Amino acid sequence: MKMEKSLCLQSGDFRPQVSLLPSSTPHPSSAPGTPLWLWPHVLSLEAPLVAMLWLAALAHVNDLKLMPGVLPGLGLAVWLIYLADRLLDTCGVPVQFLSIRHRFYRRFRWPILLLVMPLAAAALVWLALWVVPVGLLAHSLAQVVPIGIYLILYSVTGTRVRGWLIQAGMLLLVVLVNMLPISLEVKLAVSLLITGGTVLMLGLRWHEQVTKFFRKEVAAGLLFAFGCTTWTRFHTLGNDGPEIWAELILLGVLFVSNLALITAREAADTPSNGASGTVRGGMLIGLASLIAIYLEYLPTTLLPLTFALLAGLIALEILWQKRHSLSAEAFRVWADALTAMPAFALLLIPDSTSTAPAACCL
Repeated sequence: MKMEKSLCLQSGDFRPQVSLLPSSTPHPSSAPGTPLWLWPHVLSLEAPLVAMLWLAALAHVNDLKLMPGVLPGLGLAVWLIYLADRLLDTCGVPVQFLSIRHRFYRRFRWPILLLVMPLAAAALVWLALWVVPVGLLAHSLAQVVPIGIYLILYSVTGTRVRGWLIQAGMLLLVVLVNMLPISLEVKLAVSLLITGGTVLMLGLRWHEQVTKFFRKEVAAGLLFAFGCTTWTRFHTLGNDGPEIWAELILLGVLFVSNLALITAREAADTPSNGASGTVRGGMLIGLASLIAIYLEYLPTTLLPLTFALLAGLIALEILWQKRHSLSAEAFRVWADALTAMPAFALLLIPDSTSTAPAACCL
């Protein structure tokens, strides 16, 4: 008998799950060498590329011009989040139970932590302060808190460390609130609410219940969709119609489905019906969106995105049916590629402004 730990490595619970079943196949981390096609995944480059593709695609279909610094800023932000997530994933897990990508981060954790991440963060700060619009910076900073909560709840494996980080986050929020240009009474009230809520959450262990009833792939998929729609939501700030939220939901469905399938494929010892159900549920949401567009509850400008969503979900469902013929790493690479392909297709749609006649020709 051999004790085997399975890790839901992209979007599931990263805490090891122990199984006493005998293992007949070696863990992927034991495979000799790393093939060339897997290196973008090992270096966590696939997520920034997917995010930038989708941001550019949404800007294209909404006739929004991308300003300098927006695409690289999103790419660097996503990459930094993934680097932090990977480093936290490796804490407290024996090397023999790490996947190829996590073993890489365990081996090079100090160069990544002390050199790569500070350089990437410095480049991101430079873009944020001197390149992108100030309003977009403020809009993006609103996502820092939920991202921090996500990393603490889903990526930190130690209960004690998680508690310390939650308390540190509480103190940081209190400090930030007291720096705001508001009255002393409001500062005091908000600070007491934050402190009381944190103490209550830790005392009743609500943070542990959140991870049980709100799966990591759902949280990660929605946060990813928020990041990809930042530019379009920034342009409609104060005038958010139903199409903006529909766009966010449609994109979130695609990302959640991607992560759910990857999680189920890597956790081979868990039931997989839920993952396929997530994809098929996403298809129903896409069909509901088409009906809403037909009934004029949603604008026709959502048609390209809806068809792209359905195409991506159908491709993911086909990939899922072929999962047994692919390794876990190959499945992940294909899943990310199929999630990016609809965005690439949207970018190929002719620009509506380019088809308009020029003024001199009228």
